[in-house]
Amino acid sequence: MSTSTVWFKDEGATDISIVGGKGANLGRLTAAGFTVPPGFVVNTTGYNKHMEKIQSSVNAILETVDYNNAEQLEEKAAEIRKLITETDVPASVASEIATAYTQMGEGVFVAVRSSGTAEDLEGASFAGLHDTYLDICGVDNVIDAVKRCWASLWTGRATFYRNSQGFDHFTSSIAIVVQTMVQSEISGVMFTGNPMNTATDQILINSSWGLGEAIVSGIVTPDEYIIRHQGKRILEKTLGTKEITISRDFKSGNGTVEEETAEDKRAVFTLSDAQAQELAQLGLDIQETYGGFPQDIEWAYQDGQFYLLQARPITGVEFSWDADVTNSVQGNNDGIEFDEVWSRNFPEEMWTGGITPLMFSWRCWGLNQCHSVGVHAFGYPELDYSTRRLWIYNKGVSYHNAKTDLEMIKTAVPPQLRAGLLEKIPMEWHEEALNAPFNWQRYLQMFQKVENERPDMGFKWWEVIRDDFIESETYRDETRPLSQEELRAMSDFELKQYIAKVVRLEVASYDPPWNGLLWYMRESLGWIGWMTQNWYTGDRETIMMDLMTGTRNPTVTTKDNHRVWSLANFIYKSPELLSLFNMYPNERFFDYVEQCVDGPKFMEMWNKHMELGGHRGHPDRDIYFDRRHDDVNVDLRLFKALMGTPDPFVQEQKMTAKLEESIEHVYQNLLEQENGEFKAEAFRALIDFSHNSLEFRDNEREVMDWSTYAIKLGYEEVGRRCREQGKLHGPKDEYFLTQDELYQVLDGTTDRMPLMQAKIAARKKNFNAIDTKAMHPPKYLQKGLAAAIDVPELSGDGVLKGKSTSIGKVTGTARVVKELSQIGRVNKGEILIVHATDPGWTPVFMLITGIVLETGGLISHGALLAREYGLPGVQIPGALQLIPDGATITLDGDAGAVIIHDDEASSDEAAA
Repeated sequence: MSTSTVWFKDEGATDISIVGGKGANLGRLTAAGFTVPPGFVVNTTGYNKHMEKIQSSVNAILETVDYNNAEQLEEKAAEIRKLITETDVPASVASEIATAYTQMGEGVFVAVRSSGTAEDLEGASFAGLHDTYLDICGVDNVIDAVKRCWASLWTGRATFYRNSQGFDHFTSSIAIVVQTMVQSEISGVMFTGNPMNTATDQILINSSWGLGEAIVSGIVTPDEYIIRHQGKRILEKTLGTKEITISRDFKSGNGTVEEETAEDKRAVFTLSDAQAQELAQLGLDIQETYGGFPQDIEWAYQDGQFYLLQARPITGVEFSWDADVTNSVQGNNDGIEFDEVWSRNFPEEMWTGGITPLMFSWRCWGLNQCHSVGVHAFGYPELDYSTRRLWIYNKGVSYHNAKTDLEMIKTAVPPQLRAGLLEKIPMEWHEEALNAPFNWQRYLQMFQKVENERPDMGFKWWEVIRDDFIESETYRDETRPLSQEELRAMSDFELKQYIAKVVRLEVASYDPPWNGLLWYMRESLGWIGWMTQNWYTGDRETIMMDLMTGTRNPTVTTKDNHRVWSLANFIYKSPELLSLFNMYPNERFFDYVEQCVDGPKFMEMWNKHMELGGHRGHPDRDIYFDRRHDDVNVDLRLFKALMGTPDPFVQEQKMTAKLEESIEHVYQNLLEQENGEFKAEAFRALIDFSHNSLEFRDNEREVMDWSTYAIKLGYEEVGRRCREQGKLHGPKDEYFLTQDELYQVLDGTTDRMPLMQAKIAARKKNFNAIDTKAMHPPKYLQKGLAAAIDVPELSGDGVLKGKSTSIGKVTGTARVVKELSQIGRVNKGEILIVHATDPGWTPVFMLITGIVLETGGLISHGALLAREYGLPGVQIPGALQLIPDGATITLDGDAGAVIIHDDEASSDEAAA
């Protein structure tokens, strides 16, 4: 048996410590039955034997290295590489390489690739730091290429990277892959998760003619395909310029050559749609083999067959599997386009704050249900979720389909009322919305249909929500939050059935408010606004606002708030309680409160408050947030701010009196006009309905807080059981899985716990960024990215439009560098302007704050490294000539643009 070589098909071919990351992946793919060109690995034993007799010399050189001096580091690294390449390979190792190569066939051409033991792993990205040699033929040439690959472990960039990442220079060994070359007609790279928008339900393929090195090195702009996992639908494809083709050097019989691609081949796509879809399926099969984690795959195509050259986990991209959250809710994905516009406008009206995947997975399911019931009951079935998906989940919040909002305005809202709804849609759609024809007969039939068939969603919707839910003892009892003891006494099956029952009951309560409020209330307020503009003849300019300010009756929330104020005021007026609170403004206050003279009275008030509203108090709507029953600090945090403030009921009574006076004022104004009785009574009916709706919209939230608290406690019991079994670890991890994912963990029906843990960590990070306001979600999304909709367009002198390769925005000094020998001109904090980069440029990414490329694609070296280092990037043809060296520029990776500032105005513009 060979001690220095391992075939891909051998049993030990997946041991990273022996064959390195690249070798292990090829062994894994081979074992899984994929079409991998055959080959072997010169394992780490071979490298270690070669290094034994020169290790002392290498250590001596390393002792003199200054890692902060790039020029000196490269000089010392070159000395080490020279030692490696000029030292003869140990005879036993050379013999084993020769024997293995000969077994591959006479005169076979091979690719010789570095395979570091810390390369192609999820936690580190050495990919591209070590060398590859293509189309090598002959024993001596193969051994020479092996030595050069060994030496590439000691480039300045690789040596620096190991040191910066804390890897020991000699512990980080290297193996060498020797693989049969595919004489590629077409080749490229495929990501099974889209690295640009982090969509895990999209595949990104780059392809070009010849060998794939042209793509990886960034010397060509390849064809690009974006394909949805589900159904392999091609969402978008972009024709690349494919200027250069790399192919075998037939003249020398060794290595490769670069040639200009013929014009007719540049003008056509390299892959047919069917071939792209076949390749996409292959990518999904590989992802399955790797436990569902998105993969970075190198491939080649020859004689009708796709070959796999490499697969590795995608690095430098923060995937959060939001597509899995979106798809946990029903919706027609085929009814939407890749450039569909998704909006935060509607969600911000009714679902504020951060949203967890768990909440989204059941709440949006319920919203879809009631929406579907409503659009059919109101006579507008074309607006159903079965036509197009209504909701998506993205980075900790929800987005609504803006096209649905547009169609709603056009088909169901009279022209007189449309102006008040335009904020829901992009401005470029406003003209279409305002001028769309309107079917008045259908509109009037809508009211007749609802009142006849579903009066619970019509003018009396608020009575239904009051009688059947808010004041229903049956509903309260069925959705009662259970104690820990009651929940723990249930079996897993019983617990899931209990949660399902409460969710169904809560969702049943959505129909009246979702439809009666959103449809009828929209019409009611719209027509009141129209009346104040067209019928009202008084001189009060703010009359519409006056009619909507305040409530005619105290709501549950105003009563709840008054109890909180009363508790704070009671402490404030009791010197002993106030002193105690100042000493312990937290839960410890309750350890001593009953020792005070006023303590028993306070506790009587507190207990009554908790009985009535202990299930409330959370800052936003998600069940993730603590309620009063969970944490007494929910209210205690408010007490200090409320102490000494006036009684809010006094101000509320003044507002109510002003509201009633405003209503009567408008009523009398209309009554005195021609047809005054009709106008006044129409106004009275609408204003009464509107304020009843406003009142019970607020009261309805309290009963929802009641049932959602029961749901919250149920899911937390599921999470407790998963932690008890060692499947979940964090105290609130359950919130960052969808319901189906959580139940798979509970039931033990998933074999992908590493993937589940990755989902939890990523989604939690996104949610926390929203919750702490460290991240503000964009108003619109398109193609999975923040869309430059309703923002000032970048145009005019000094604005260069291109293609985004990495998101983000930065202002700084442009440094135009035409070749690698000029890399020393780059200073820390500058923006690099370059034609393309290859691994030799890697050290500069630790200095720059952004990069502008002239060529390449989303997965060229420069684009990949920019995303890995978190740098914004743009591709702009001709950038070297268009951007002056030393100019102050703003690089906008979100918009795919560069703004060149005038020197005098640059600082002000950059600040803006």
